[in-house]
This record gives sequence, structure tokens and C-alpha cells, in this order.
Amino acid sequence: MTWMNKFISVFLSAVLIGVLLPACTGTNDWKKVDVSKEKVNITVKRFDRDLFAIDTTHLSESEAKLRSSYGNFYNDYLIRIMNFSKAENPMDTHMLDPHIRLLDFLGNKYIRDLYDTVQKEYPNTNDIEGGLTDMLRHFQYYFPRKPHVTRVYTFITEFSTGIGTYDDSTLCIGLDMYLGSNYRYYQSVDLPQFLIAKLTRPYIVPNAAEALYNFNFDKTAYNAQLPLIEALINEGKKYYFLECMMPDAPDSLLMGYTSKQEEWCRNSEKTIWQFLNERDLLYKVNYMEQKRYTTDGPTTTGMPPESPPKVGSWVGWQIVRKFMKNSGGKVTLNDLLDNYTAKQIFAASNYKPK
Repeated sequence: MTWMNKFISVFLSAVLIGVLLPACTGTNDWKKVDVSKEKVNITVKRFDRDLFAIDTTHLSESEAKLRSSYGNFYNDYLIRIMNFSKAENPMDTHMLDPHIRLLDFLGNKYIRDLYDTVQKEYPNTNDIEGGLTDMLRHFQYYFPRKPHVTRVYTFITEFSTGIGTYDDSTLCIGLDMYLGSNYRYYQSVDLPQFLIAKLTRPYIVPNAAEALYNFNFDKTAYNAQLPLIEALINEGKKYYFLECMMPDAPDSLLMGYTSKQEEWCRNSEKTIWQFLNERDLLYKVNYMEQKRYTTDGPTTTGMPPESPPKVGSWVGWQIVRKFMKNSGGKVTLNDLLDNYTAKQIFAASNYKPK
């Protein structure tokens, strides 16, 4: 798989409004595993700083240093991430010199202001490194044979890229997508408010975990050949993976909900299930219905206005949880993701919310 297919949109991330839900306790103790023996050594490199430190009067020499430090990533950043080789007008198909666009980018006063804001918000990445290290310990614990992340590059993409994998050992973080919901320029680039509310620091680690999931398992919920119930369970696998990677994180953080939205789902679980059943939606093969119940937004279309988005994904998560609980520990996380179909999971879950 190429790295270009592995970048996930930051818009899959979530916002916390107010106080986070309490960390998992009691019945969720099963998520606590001993990862103390897992050795994780990640190097965080501030590509954002190295790029903006370019001596534009000696561009060739500066670029040579970046290529020496970052390898092919430097050229990929210019051409594939920033599209500096393509004209801004989509009707203009001729290729441009990416270096000219780079110089314009570095010299733009608004971009410079964005860079300064990123440096002020992220003078260091110590807290991010700590969160990533703990998450990666869990990844190595559950998937010892999978490639391990050893590098993290931070960059600025002018609000186009959040977090993704560059290759099997490198994560990339667009710090300009995590400047807080009050950052003044987010409104100016026409992002809807429900998305702006999510562009905050606490979601860097969950988004990184989701990027690992997409890279290593490449499970796409949407499939025009699948009934809705299977799409929901495929989504549920992802969220089950996330809670195993971040066992102390509240459900609201992993789902992208506020505490009130998560509470609404818990209190409405039986009603949601009845809604899907009574309208004969669960076995309906319809791509648009899949998107309706599994994609982000201000709410879930067709459900009460106070409902959060992607309630179908939340239900799928509960089904997967029930399946894993019923397995009595006989099904590993790797088995769940690689060896069990959504149909098998649903049949064995005996999911009947009360």
C-alpha cells in the first residue's frame, strides 16, 4: 500500500466540550494490559521548523540538507502533499516548478503568521510524545509482528492534512490542524463549526491511532455490496481497536463526542436499535444509508436533533464489545480484525440492548 492512501482526514477526530468523561473503571478493567516491557523509541522531527529555516538565497544547499535529513519525504511534501507542482487553477493542467511555489509559500505573510502560531502553541512536543509512546506500546503489545513506528514528522500544510502514516514506520502530524477551536483562521477557510470544534490538541494521539489502524488493516466500512449492519460492525472494529490502544481514554474522546453526546447514546441505545430495526435498515444494501449513520456531522440525519453524528458506528462498537465479551478472552484483537467477518460477529454477539 502506498503512503498516499494512508493519510486520514483530521475530520475523523473529535472534540471535548467541558470536562471529559471519567476514565474507564470497574467493568472496563479488561482493557488494562501490562505494556511495561514494550520498548518504544520514537524520534520526533520538527519538519515545520526545518522547512521554515530554509535559506532562500541558497535554496539548493538548504534543500540538500533537508533531503539528507528526511530522504524522499521532502520531495513528497512539496509534490504530493502540498501539490506545489500543480497550478492553483484546476482548469490549468500545466505543471509548475515546485520550488517557485515553495518560495511563495515561505514568503507569504499569512503563512508566516500561521507558522508563528504553531511555534507558540507547540514550543515542544513532550506531552504528545508521551501520549504517542503509551499508545504505541499498546500497539506493539497486541501486534508484535506489525511494523513499529520509530519516527514522527510534524509539518504545516495550510489546513489540508491532519495525521497520517508516511510509511510503515513514520507518522506525520499537521500541527496547524490542532490549534484549538478558537483559532481565528479556521472560520476563514470555510470549515463547518462542528469540525472546527474538533481541531484541538487532545485528539492528536487518537488520530494517530486511527492512522495506524487504517494503514495496517485498511478496513473500509462503506461497501455498496454490504448491508448496513455489516458496515456498522466494520466501524465498530475500528473503535474497539482504538480503545485497546488507549485504554484510559473515555468513550467520548474515541468517538469524537462531547460528554453529553456520549451520554445521549448510552441512554438511547435501545431506542437507536429499535429505530434501525423498525425501519428495516439493518439489512438494507445502500451506500448512502451507510454514510448517513457512520460519517461525521453536526448530528445523524433522520434522528432527533440532539443525537450526535455516526450513531451507527457507536452501535457497531457496542456489538463488537458484546462479541468480545461473549468470547471470554478466546478471541484476540488480531483475530477480531483479521479473522472474523461482521456477519460472524453479529451472530455471536447476541446483541439486544435493554
